[in-house]
Amino acid sequence: MINIGVFFGGTSVEHEVSIISAQQAIAQLLAMDGYKVIPIYISKQNRWYTGDYLLEVEHFKDLKKVLENATRIQLVKGNRNAYLIEDPVRQYHKPLVDHIDVAFPIIHGTGGEDGSLQGLLEHLDIPYVGCNVLAASLTMDKIASKLFLQSSGIRVVDGEWFYAHHWLNYQNDIIEDLEKKLPYPMIVKPADIGSSVGVKPAKNRSELIEAIDFARFFSTRILVERMLVGMREINISVLGDSEKLELSVCEEPITSSDFLTYEDKYVGERSTKGMSAAKRQIPANLTSELKREIEQMAAEAFIALDCAGVTRIDFMIEKNTQLAYINEFNTIPGSLSFYLWEATGKSFKEMLQAMIDAAYRGFRRKESLTRSNTINILSTADLKGIKK
Repeated sequence: MINIGVFFGGTSVEHEVSIISAQQAIAQLLAMDGYKVIPIYISKQNRWYTGDYLLEVEHFKDLKKVLENATRIQLVKGNRNAYLIEDPVRQYHKPLVDHIDVAFPIIHGTGGEDGSLQGLLEHLDIPYVGCNVLAASLTMDKIASKLFLQSSGIRVVDGEWFYAHHWLNYQNDIIEDLEKKLPYPMIVKPADIGSSVGVKPAKNRSELIEAIDFARFFSTRILVERMLVGMREINISVLGDSEKLELSVCEEPITSSDFLTYEDKYVGERSTKGMSAAKRQIPANLTSELKREIEQMAAEAFIALDCAGVTRIDFMIEKNTQLAYINEFNTIPGSLSFYLWEATGKSFKEMLQAMIDAAYRGFRRKESLTRSNTINILSTADLKGIKK
């Protein structure tokens, strides 16, 4: 039996969305042979909890009660696994709560999708599902991923970026520079927040100032891009890793606004079903040439950024030119994009198994590397006086 630790919640603005996505995956994992699910909930105060109470999504309607009925823990490195230790450790009390053999992060946004949790899992030296540290941090950061894709020859929309604290001191200079380089309408985004949080379009200078003032509350850096007029949003999911990957069907989200907002994604019925309940057309109505281009760009970008697990790549299609642009990456997408894979002919359980298989492939590749020098140079060195 493999103990699989599912991490969810977190300290980002997408906390509740993470709970929904994780509970959807947990329901499937509980029905799969060979796995014992260990839920690991990270509260908004960044405290870690486990326990069977966390396996029921209905319990999360009252987050205070969740914490009262769960066991607070911390993770420590074991021998090819990680131990869940009760926190704080009580005297004359066995501290070991459980252990995990493989980690499955389902935390959207800051603290879970940005490489920070992946860094901890690297130190624990256990297999984990999804992107490695570098891939997670690059794809989470809209500015870094844009610059990387541009250097790789993959098409992205023109954009400019700046620090939020520079905006406070050089607002006029920044506005003038943006207006010289980009036409209206523009779209303003926090650099490292997902689910369209903090994103606003701007059709003129006053709206641009308002949008930047809004976005700076969510990130220390701001990205401003040319907004494609009359554009279509097309999404595709990539599953696996650079060794073995699969492409899903394409979808076209349906929204009444110029872009898919946080409310379009999660409010209303979607508050309990996540992205799986959003309005969309599957498969998207695309010409065979455009479909092939999107598939090729998605595969090339996924491999170039060294992604793993399941990633949803959001494209924008410009109406006049019919050119496809990569908009952003979601390496832990809402609902894990299982609905795209079901439409492709792969069940939710099969998708989860493919993600776990990719985690073990990546772990085996890493284990085969030489990571330390067998020669202790200190054994023959003269260390006298080294601290003087």
